[in-house]
Amino acid sequence: MDKHWVPGPEHLNFACVLAGMEPVPLDRAFNYLALGCGLASGEPPLAGGNPNGRFHAARAGAEPAADLPPMDIVVLYGSYGWLDRKERRQVVELLNRCLKPGGVAYVGYNALPGCSSILPLQRLVLEQARLHGADTAQQLAHAAAQVDQLRDAGAAYFADNDTPAMRSRLAGFVPACHEFTQGGWEALYHADVARALADAKLEYVASADLWWSDPGRYLSPAQRTLLDAQAIPILRETVRDVMLDTAFRRDIYVRGARRMHPMRQADWLGSCRLALAVPREEARAEAPLAAMLDALAGGPQAVAALARLPAQQDKDMLAVARMAGLLLDSGHAVICNQGA
Repeated sequence: MDKHWVPGPEHLNFACVLAGMEPVPLDRAFNYLALGCGLASGEPPLAGGNPNGRFHAARAGAEPAADLPPMDIVVLYGSYGWLDRKERRQVVELLNRCLKPGGVAYVGYNALPGCSSILPLQRLVLEQARLHGADTAQQLAHAAAQVDQLRDAGAAYFADNDTPAMRSRLAGFVPACHEFTQGGWEALYHADVARALADAKLEYVASADLWWSDPGRYLSPAQRTLLDAQAIPILRETVRDVMLDTAFRRDIYVRGARRMHPMRQADWLGSCRLALAVPREEARAEAPLAAMLDALAGGPQAVAALARLPAQQDKDMLAVARMAGLLLDSGHAVICNQGA
């Protein structure tokens, strides 16, 4: 999923329920607003296939239409950190004014500490932008040439900051760093974003990266113990970001979040039906996930049916749903219906 990804209502609901929170009902009329941030301010490919949804689009930071109805879901696609501080305040004001109680907001942004190593590159591009005016291609060409010169000269910065985020940026420097020309570009800590959105009565509940719902898959036992010891949500997410060196977050917030009973959570997840999104031969996965893909190759399946596969019979519904989430994250599967 890239920064321009626009999550559909089904995906956001699935993430909320994995976290034990009540979803937005999709079996009746609902309103969905996509706000484009910075470079992503064009018209998005709005989520389709949901006859009960009314979909709206606007540019983040701009004054919304006067007749904009109350929203059940608001999605900021692109990066919240591409907006300047005034525009971010306007987004918070819009959420406070337009999002219904129980409504969901998705906010993606360049995150710290993972982006800390690339801040000098961002400044380099920004200085080139100031020198070369509005010619973006010239800005990036000069910045790319200067980066190559610095690397060839053995600049200690590159050796001292050999991180995954750095390698990703350097692998496709010009297209990836186009975002650095945004005047308001800023990498943000989760704690600062969460506190800003608290002014709109929003509470962080989950990541739209579904694999985050199962820390046992990506943290060591010692790391998991340390994470579980964090009782304060903001501190818990900050500790997680330090462990993962998170460079981009896909946060989901809810206004007036309500916890689900575990039995309702299991029933809701079990009723979700998944379908293959790619030909089976193009999907590669480890053994338990491969069995799920094989089942989906025969047609859409409810998560409850996937839970009855031999490879899954020692797992509860939440564990199977988390595995299904890996297929959704990878793009190998999609949700083709969803319960209320």
